[in-house]
Parts: sequence; structure tokens; C-alpha cells
Amino acid sequence: MEKSLYPLTFHPIYKETIWGGRRLSDLFGRELPPGLIGESWDVAAHQNGTNVVANGPLAGKTLQDIAPGFPLLFKVIDAQQDLSVQVHPGDDYVRKYTGERWGKTEMWYIVHSDPGAWIVWGLRPGVTKEEFSQAVAEGGEAILSCLNRVPVKAGELYPISAGLVHALGAGVVVAELQQNSDTTYRVYDWDRLDATGQARELHVNEALEVIDFSPDALDLEYQFSRCADYFQMEVFEKPQGHEVKSHLGFQILTNLQGQAEIAWEGGVTHLVAGQSCLILPSVGPYTLSAEGVVLCGSSAKLG
Repeated sequence: MEKSLYPLTFHPIYKETIWGGRRLSDLFGRELPPGLIGESWDVAAHQNGTNVVANGPLAGKTLQDIAPGFPLLFKVIDAQQDLSVQVHPGDDYVRKYTGERWGKTEMWYIVHSDPGAWIVWGLRPGVTKEEFSQAVAEGGEAILSCLNRVPVKAGELYPISAGLVHALGAGVVVAELQQNSDTTYRVYDWDRLDATGQARELHVNEALEVIDFSPDALDLEYQFSRCADYFQMEVFEKPQGHEVKSHLGFQILTNLQGQAEIAWEGGVTHLVAGQSCLILPSVGPYTLSAEGVVLCGSSAKLG
């Protein structure tokens, strides 16, 4: 498709959540819709949200129209309150028990963190399925005693393969690259109630079936290797004329600070802070220059 031979930018899809805020406006100057905005889906082709192209001859078409079977989803998450303690299933589980095509392995880049902010990254070493099941039944402090809390700061990268228990703590903003999936199993939601006075649904039985209780679960190398089965995330610090060769899969570039410029055979595409674009395999080689950090998420899996 000749019209696809250029980097595609998109209109974001904003998701209001019980734990969201307005920080995407503060960090990136976004014009947000009313409410507590927890997620911005910036490059997505999922049944729960598919982005519309904002630039060039393909403007107005959806990513689903252009790239059927698109395997990735990129979002920015603003946690103004703690997210639920949760886990995502892998490919085999979702294909057997849900309507999803893919499981949900993901990776977080910490864009911003308030002083003292933390994430939950797995269970504490040695916690067994039986112990965690009992803790979930007891709730509260019993669950918290099983969680591996990690202090975080901007610029850090955390791989989260399917099966790893995790949660974002309040005051953290992350850029998330993930498989094209929206299946989440909540284990604990901090005993909070929504606007109607109801607790959000938990999925304890499903979670216990998919949690990775292996000793390797907290090993960074193990987590990165599992993520590498689906995608890679590179972090470019102030690239100047960085040459990127043709790629077999898709690439998602996200500019986090200042201005960025993508020069390709057919022209130049500019990205403002917080903006992403999709490089299709047909675009070919390009050079990247930016005033700050640029994330490059890529996949060689074409669906």
C-alpha cells in the first residue's frame, strides 16, 4: 500500500479510571477530556479501542484498517492513586478461556515518579501458591506482606511478563509497551469503593491459575528474555541523526521531551513531547534526532 509509506501519528484514546488524574496535561500539555484520565492509548488496534490516523493521506482511517493483526499496544498511564494488584495471563490461557488473541506481557518505562513512589513488581521471594491464596482470602495486611514493593525513579525500565503480579503506586506515570490485549485479573483493590459505593470486581481464581510462582519470576534477565519473545524496548537519549535501518516488524517511536524529528526517504515527521508514531515495515530506513528521550518499541511478529 503506497499510502502507508510514511510514519503514522494518531489521535489518542483517553480512558477515565477510578485511579487516574490530570498529569498527562501537566507533563505533555495534552488537552484532556473531563474526569480522571488514567490511560491514553496512543497506538492501539484493539476491540476496546483503535486509534485513528491523524496525518497524511491515511488520515481518518483506523490502525485496525491499516494493519490487521497488529500485535502491539502502546499507552501512557497516570496513576494518581494506587492501581489494583493484578496479573495478566499468557497466550495459551487467553486463547482457551477468553476471546482474546494474545496474552499480555508488557514493559514499563518510568516517565515520572513522585518522591517515595513505588511499584509492586512480583511477589516476595519464596511466596507459594498456597500461601498467597490464604493471604488473598484474609485480605489487607496479609496480601501486602506477600508483595515485592520497589521504589522507582524516572528513566527506569521494568519488564512484566504474563504471570508476574504487579501494580503501579500513586504518583507514577509510565509508558507501557505490551501485547495487543486488554485482559487483567485483579487480586486486590485496596478495599476501595467506586462512585456508586461498590467494590470493583476481583478475579482471584483466574489470577491464581496464571501467577508465576517460580523462583525465576523476580529475575530481571528472566523477565527481559520473556518480553523479548514479543517485543523490544530501546531508550534513546538525545539522539542526533541516529540511523535506523529497515525493520522486519513494526516500530513505535515515542518522544518524551521537547521536539523530535524523523527523517525518512519521503520527508520529515515531527513529534512533540508525549507524541508517538508508528513506523510500518514499508517505510524503510530513517534517521532520528531529538532534544530528549525517545522510546523505540519494536516487534518482528507480524501477527
